[in-house]
This record gives sequence, structure tokens and C-alpha cells, in this order.
Amino acid sequence: MKPIEALHQDIMEACRLYVDNLTKPLGSLGRLEDMAVRLAGIFGEVKPQTLPKAVVIFCGDSAVDGEKNETKGFKSYNEAALVAQGYGPVNAAARQIGAAVYVIDVGLEKESAAIPGVLVQKAVRGTHRGSPAMTEDAAAKAIQVGMSVAKTLAGEGVRAAGLGNIGERSMLSALAVTAAILKDDLTAASERQGLRLHLASLGDFAEDPCGVLAQVGSAEIAALFGFIVQAAREGMAVVFDNAVTGAAALGAVTVYPEIRDYLFPSAVYDEPVHQMQLEKLGMEGYLHYHFTENEGFGSALGLSLLDASLCMLNLMATFGAGGVDVAEDGPGKGRQREDVR
Repeated sequence: MKPIEALHQDIMEACRLYVDNLTKPLGSLGRLEDMAVRLAGIFGEVKPQTLPKAVVIFCGDSAVDGEKNETKGFKSYNEAALVAQGYGPVNAAARQIGAAVYVIDVGLEKESAAIPGVLVQKAVRGTHRGSPAMTEDAAAKAIQVGMSVAKTLAGEGVRAAGLGNIGERSMLSALAVTAAILKDDLTAASERQGLRLHLASLGDFAEDPCGVLAQVGSAEIAALFGFIVQAAREGMAVVFDNAVTGAAALGAVTVYPEIRDYLFPSAVYDEPVHQMQLEKLGMEGYLHYHFTENEGFGSALGLSLLDASLCMLNLMATFGAGGVDVAEDGPGKGRQREDVR
């Protein structure tokens, strides 16, 4: 099993020096500069030249035996068909950045084999209301599917992946998984308000992620979790967006804290579960566009920001290379040098 390697600090320092010497005021491109430096650390290259990308969407329905299941999986089935055939908003965004879109069914209620473009790797036909949501075998299979997809894409040269999900009532699972991971935080917060939450029966996610996902999760979150873990092992940058992909990201960092360095949030959602996830991860979203679209749309746009950071790195000149005078005072003095080219 591959280890999750720490980022290359010496490479990041060299990249930061180079970024600081681009023909602009020091730090003026904000978080784009941080993205470029972190990508350099992930890939072990001071100036990464290319960023082959993919958008990976895992599909699964939640609470299929619940009273809220009025469509019997038709809505998510049709949504998967739309994206798999290239007609969704995410497809348009992905085409603009040259990213392939992969749709994988790990847990839709309906059979999807008849949909062109859907990779069927079904671990369960929808998860159940209550606990357990699925068997541990089903959760383990979904995790393995995610890991296998990440390993395959890395073998094909993909260096950055945006994550998405399709599925009905997926927010129920996202909330349950997030609550399971944050149970100590939520219990302490509730006690400060004079309330008492009964979350002790939930397992320890850090020690038994498969067991907890089986208890309260869903197939697509399990697959996303597996994908993130393996992607980090393969040295791949990962962009996530909403509360469903965020639950998987939070879970992966809970088990392997070093994975945080490989993760990039994209869109900002007002949804409180997603906000809790980002607060725990110590992250802020980049795109304030009030998205309500799932299917990886926000992640595809997040990938475009990574592209922009590398364009900055590779297409701008340094002061030395451009023959521009370096700063003689202010923050750039001493940091901006003619010999950095």
C-alpha cells in the first residue's frame, strides 16, 4: 500500500520565491499564488507545466425505504443519464478545461446498465433509512470502487480530479456522516447550550471508517472517501464542492490528516452542514456564486482555478527575466531579485 507522502517543502519554498518574483506586487494574486505553491509541493516540481484533469461523479440513492422516496430512483437515474451523455452543466464546464467526466453508479436504486456512459460498479441498490444504512461488505465494496477509480486515473496521467455526486436524499447521509465525525464537537457544543445529544452509539470514524459509513453513510460517500484516500496516495490534487463530497473529504482527513494538503475546496455554499465541514477542515471555499447545482459543477469550476494558478506560474515573467526593476522598498525589498528567472 502506497504511503501518503508529505508535500515537498523545499520545492514549495522555491516555487514561493519564484511567485514572489513575478512581475506583480508581492502577494497581489492572493489565493491563486497559494494554489500554485501547493500544487508544486504535491507534484514535486517548482513550475508544473501541465495539469491533466478529470471530473469523477459517484451516484447513489439514500433512504430508499423511507416515506420521502416518492420517485423510486427515477430522478437520479435521469440525472445520471443526462450527465453521462454529456448534457449537464458540469459537462459544459469540464469541456472548457479539457477534463473528462466519469459517472460511476455505486448505489442508485434503479439499474443503470442501459445508460450509455455510466460505469456500473453497484455496491448496493440504495442505502436504507436508519442504522445500518448498508452492510459493511457493501460499504467496503464502495470504498474499493473509489480507490480503484483513483488508481486507474492516476495511471492514465490525471493529476487533478474534481468530485461530484448524484443521488436522491444524499444530504441525509452527508448530515449523518458529518455528525458521526464531529460527534465530540457537537456534543460539547450542545452541552454548552444546556442540551444533550445522543451520539455515543456512533463508532469512531478515525478507527473504523468502513463501519461508520455502513452505519450511517451511503455508497457514493463511501466511494468518494475511497477515491480521496487513493488519490492522495497517487499524488493527485482533489477538488471537492458540496456537503456530500465534503463529508467524504472530512472523513478522509479524519483518518489521514496529511490528506488535507491534497484537498482544495471550490464553491461556497450557505448550507450549514457544508459550513461545519469547512470549519473543521480549516478551509474556505473560493467561488461565491450561490450554486445549488450538484453533479460536480462547482468542482469543475474549482479545477479551472488550479489551471489559472499554473497559467500565472508559467506565462508571467519574473522581474529578472523581463528586465523590470525590482522593489527598492516595501514588502518586496530583498525578496524580489534580478537573479530569479
